[in-house]
Amino acid sequence: MSAEFIEKLYAGMQVQLENINGTLKEPVHNLTSSLDCITSTLERIKVFIRENPFETTEAEIYFFKYTKPRFYCWYIYVIELNNIIATVPIGTDQMIRDYYMEELSIVNRCFKIYSFSYQYYQLQETVKDEEFFLRSNRISFPIGQEHQVPDPEFSTNQDYVFSKFRAYEMLRDFIIRRLRLLYQNPDNVFITELLASKKRWWSGDKVELIEIAYGIYYTQRINGGKAEISHVIEWLEDSLNIDLSQAYRMFLDIRRRKTISYTKYLDEMREAIHQHIDESNSYKPKKKQQING
Repeated sequence: MSAEFIEKLYAGMQVQLENINGTLKEPVHNLTSSLDCITSTLERIKVFIRENPFETTEAEIYFFKYTKPRFYCWYIYVIELNNIIATVPIGTDQMIRDYYMEELSIVNRCFKIYSFSYQYYQLQETVKDEEFFLRSNRISFPIGQEHQVPDPEFSTNQDYVFSKFRAYEMLRDFIIRRLRLLYQNPDNVFITELLASKKRWWSGDKVELIEIAYGIYYTQRINGGKAEISHVIEWLEDSLNIDLSQAYRMFLDIRRRKTISYTKYLDEMREAIHQHIDESNSYKPKKKQQING
């Protein structure tokens, strides 16, 4: 399967979801439009596979182990997130904290129920890949998919479960962010000042951060290469108190550069490091003259 085709579809889906919901960090406001966007994207992939069959078993395994879950996890995520947001209780902060803690335990319970598969997913094991991710080996009611309508053309024994793991990891991150906000006490002056003193912010151009984000993403250095670009963007936003919701559009601007480097800021960083090291290596402190008595 064409990697360029997949990346283009995924980026397009992300832009559409952002346009529907604002930044992807926030609750899903328009569930129907979000699900339409995701299902139409998956249908395009399904048609592409039908017209361009996998050339090897390795290609089929990779698709159902990594590619399809990368897309389908958003379908699960937006439904579950909508359910969580819709049932937040109206009451005290303690009631809301207890609610989110209970939701967090439900998410963690999923990982425990499918502990073998989750460990296989986390460690990126391969010994059972043919059983898990080849359509020819699909059984009638795979574990974790008992309530799913079978689609022999577009499903395997474990691709749905792997999609669910990705979705639930995103849900876990969302819930933890909400809990952190709830546990911050603005009335405590000491804590407020302490938190303020530790804040960091980005004082350069946003597009420079986008170069860094995509550099990290394409070199696959976060979470063993499993982190999505949205995760990297979110991490930078939280760490540096900045809104990068237009990240993909800014990356498109980078790709359209004609007269300057695609990696202008990264080149500047490299030059600054080289210059510092060269200056440090060339510096030779003067020897103190000895005074003869």
